[in-house]
Amino acid sequence: MFWYMMKTWTGREEELVREIHRTVPPVMYHECFRIGQERIWRKQQHNVLHIEPLLPGCVFITCQETEPLFRRLELIPAMSRLIASGEMNMLPLMKEDAEFLEKISGEDHIVRLSHVRKQCDGTITGITGPLEAFGGSVERYQFKKRYAIAKHRFLGEDASFSLGILLDEDMGQRMIYEGLGVSAEEPMRAIG
Repeated sequence: MFWYMMKTWTGREEELVREIHRTVPPVMYHECFRIGQERIWRKQQHNVLHIEPLLPGCVFITCQETEPLFRRLELIPAMSRLIASGEMNMLPLMKEDAEFLEKISGEDHIVRLSHVRKQCDGTITGITGPLEAFGGSVERYQFKKRYAIAKHRFLGEDASFSLGILLDEDMGQRMIYEGLGVSAEEPMRAIG
């Protein structure tokens, strides 16, 4: 299966995914999606879980044969205009990059929160979840804002990824799920 990354304007990822689903026959590709990630916001004494793009401005498409897909995309007026104007680029992903993205985002293409155990002095004693895939290359933790910055080789160069984290103190607290189709508050549970 070949993976391609389409670069578009940040905030227009879902629009591009909908356009491809609407205009390209499903037999020409396996999946078209953006990769999201879970993040926690603190609002009014509550933890609010929401989804934001892992790679803003990026949409992914997987297929067995690329040539028919490319020809079809060029026939779609909206797509051909984006390609001609340079507003959309399509880049093939190396196998390692595709495997890495699959590993951290799973079948639903959402990078879940990583559970980080820390001591009172800030020493990290354990990590479970997608952050494990970075093999100890975490550059910094932002505990109050519940994220970590980690480096990984992606598209042939070192890239920084910002991933959501969950701390021991978040376990058992109520979580509000914003825009995720879950209406009630639910307690957080252990990951991994």
